Amino acid sequence: MPVVPVPPFHHPVTAFVLTTLLAVGMATTLSAAPAGQTKPATKDPYQLAEQGNAALKEKRYEEARAAFVEASRLLPREASLVFLTGYASFLLGQAAEARPVLERALTMDPKLTNASIVLGWTLYNQGKVAEAVKVIEAGLTQAPQNKDLTSLLAEWQPELDLERGFYEARNAHFSVLFQGPSDELTARRIVDLLEDAYWRVGRQLSTYPTEVVPVILYTREQFKASTGGPDWAAGIYDGRIKIPTVGALQQADALKRTLAHEFTHAVVRQLSGGAAPKWLNEGLARLLESDDFTLVTQVLDRSPKRLPHARLEREFASLPPEDVSLAYAQSAFAVKKMIDLRGPSAVVTLLQALGRGTAFESAFQQSIFMRYEDFVATLARY
Repeated sequence: MPVVPVPPFHHPVTAFVLTTLLAVGMATTLSAAPAGQTKPATKDPYQLAEQGNAALKEKRYEEARAAFVEASRLLPREASLVFLTGYASFLLGQAAEARPVLERALTMDPKLTNASIVLGWTLYNQGKVAEAVKVIEAGLTQAPQNKDLTSLLAEWQPELDLERGFYEARNAHFSVLFQGPSDELTARRIVDLLEDAYWRVGRQLSTYPTEVVPVILYTREQFKASTGGPDWAAGIYDGRIKIPTVGALQQADALKRTLAHEFTHAVVRQLSGGAAPKWLNEGLARLLESDDFTLVTQVLDRSPKRLPHARLEREFASLPPEDVSLAYAQSAFAVKKMIDLRGPSAVVTLLQALGRGTAFESAFQQSIFMRYEDFVATLARY
């Protein structure tokens, strides 16, 4: 069951090939139902599991979880159902709910490699790299030849080795790791700036993250090695906010905008479970990094060029460097248009619907009260 490579700037998630895990029949997840035994449709755990599988494939994660929860209640000794319940919570971006369920699945069946992979990602996404590595190492004792576990260990172990001696500054909302006493002033200042962003962005969206957001401060070289991001990246959110700190305090305004931008990505992740399209995720972050919208309109006014909106649904990292600022500005303009039409609460509603697994076009129409294609057409007029 392969782990799909994660492009830069996306919150890393595992993607399973459902045709092999979920869609080829219950033999892959459950033992066969007893021959000749008839059960009411609403109380048949095998039918419920099939419904959950179908919902997973269609990204209806809340429905999938509900089906697996009920099936697991009826078959309490079936570890694979417990795993699938935790997997659905993971796909919903609900790490706090996913973790104990995935741990229970592994307690029931330590050889459940899928559960080791998803639990590892759950912990990693919470900034708990050491715990994630332990889970993967434990999985390898059960499946020493598993390529996915081996790949994750090779990716995460160097990061853990680098961070072992880091110091920590934290408050109720953020945990900031930094290299040593010489960086403490920077770390404390970053905590303060992030706290400002927490309340400012929270007020604008009327929503606040419920989990501590992990942050790690790198040298420029460490940042490049850890993230693989392009040279123009001032920060990255991949489950943790990662910032290169050389000269950060000498560029206070830029640092403030970068931190607010990356924090907004954390908010989007918690609301949408990672399902927001690129333009929506980056556009909202670009919009909320500053109260000065002229920083966006100036970019648009300087260039007659416009990128096709469909291109904004894909990774910005692969864009030519000269198109990057335009991609961010167009995305921010699109989000501003949504807010002007329906208010920030509609954007939050859209993100939450995506987190529940609602298809984007349907979620958009239900939240913004117009068809997505019609909305895109309005953007072309600017």
